[in-house]
Amino acid sequence: MNPVAQLLVIVAGLLLIGALGEFVFSRTGIPDVIWLVLAGIFAGPVFEVVSPRMLEPAVPFFGAIALTIILSGGASRLRLTDVAAAAPRGLFLAFVGFVFSVASVYSYFWTLTKLELVKPVSSLSWLIAGAIVGGSALVVMPTPAGARVDSRVSHLLEVESSGTDALSIVMTMVLIDLVVTGSVDLASPFVALAREIGIGVTFGLLVAAVLIPVLPALCDKPHGYTVFLASMLILYALTQLANGNGALAVVTGALLIGNASTLVPKVIPGAHPEAFVFTETARVMQDQMIFLIKSFFFVLIGLMFPTSPRLIVLGALGALVLLLFRIPAVKLSTINLGFTKKQTWLTIVAIPRGLAAGVLSTLPLQYGIAGAENFSPGVFALIVTSIVLFAIGFAVVSRMSDASWSAARASGL
Repeated sequence: MNPVAQLLVIVAGLLLIGALGEFVFSRTGIPDVIWLVLAGIFAGPVFEVVSPRMLEPAVPFFGAIALTIILSGGASRLRLTDVAAAAPRGLFLAFVGFVFSVASVYSYFWTLTKLELVKPVSSLSWLIAGAIVGGSALVVMPTPAGARVDSRVSHLLEVESSGTDALSIVMTMVLIDLVVTGSVDLASPFVALAREIGIGVTFGLLVAAVLIPVLPALCDKPHGYTVFLASMLILYALTQLANGNGALAVVTGALLIGNASTLVPKVIPGAHPEAFVFTETARVMQDQMIFLIKSFFFVLIGLMFPTSPRLIVLGALGALVLLLFRIPAVKLSTINLGFTKKQTWLTIVAIPRGLAAGVLSTLPLQYGIAGAENFSPGVFALIVTSIVLFAIGFAVVSRMSDASWSAARASGL
């Protein structure tokens, strides 16, 4: 088939699968990510319609674009009061969840080494693997929103995802530096994390301060959302260049811009709140962009799935271990929140890893770390399994009523 025609057919297929997946999701509660990941697996490793090697160089670029679109869309619709309420526990869950994730991966590989199922490497290598997969996937944020999950759960997960992204990046780089150079300043992780957060928040505030005054001239225009998205992409790029956290910058800027209708009248008495609200057309455009980027993201994850049965099994078992270790992390982080069993388990099953982990998994090989040749394919196996576990668990838990949980508990389940 002509390459152009083949590409068009592939793109059309992805869009149709994404649309069908959302339709099935609305009827059954089964997240569309399952069908999209399966489409990528069949198009890549199974039938080799698309070569994964051809796409590997595009992973970091697509990851940045995907994060920006998803984050800006989600953050712009959040209310500051909701974020303020969820932030303390969300950040605590991010830290505790990250620590438990690193501990789970380290314990898992230590056990496999003792059983002689994998080649022995340094303990730092397993810690690096844990740091790489320690962060939650920001790109799954639309799923709880689409299913109308309790706002306390969705806000908690949104804050957690933003926090673990920074932790994964910083700790992975610190541990790699420790392996390569043999030494690292013990204060450097905290300094690096504080610097990333500070730069990210500062840049987000600056862009919001520049963009909010011109919102009345943009909100009712056909290209208002286009300007907003372009601003967020530039914000992400500039923050990364300044060695800050681009994801946090986008969250900060989009959150303030999305709440301009509430903030501006408090600062400027007499200002009309309606002038700072995007039209329904802009919201529709935003939803379509999120749909497109989400569809391509999950298909890309499927395309990168390894073909080695051994790596697939190891990655799948690793995802199950992550799920097991997440239970105490969530239990500890939600004490006294009054969560029902359903809300607690919705938080527990939210374990999917995403492109950030995939991008980070390529770094150990670049730095020549021993045993790193299997990092990337192993991580992608874990990513896919974690997404599938999330999709299945989310579908099952979200369809159960609190009465069902009470009945199960009474029966000893």
